[in-house]
Amino acid sequence: MSLADIWDRFFWSLMIAIFVGLVWLKFLDPVVACVGPGLIVAAMGGGIYFYLGWRRATRAAQTGESSEEGRS
Repeated sequence: MSLADIWDRFFWSLMIAIFVGLVWLKFLDPVVACVGPGLIVAAMGGGIYFYLGWRRATRAAQTGESSEEGRS
């Protein structure tokens, strides 16, 4: 995974965390009068998005390395 890919994945995970946080504030904050869980849910949403992209890139790199070994 290149630095550009990492930066792109981080940026979009941050955007997802902001979006989830705003949705929490708009719809769930009037029902659940506590912002703390919303921050945790938003951070977890962004973290999960980043982790899944990182794992997919790692698997792609491993399969690319193993297929190159078979060609030699």
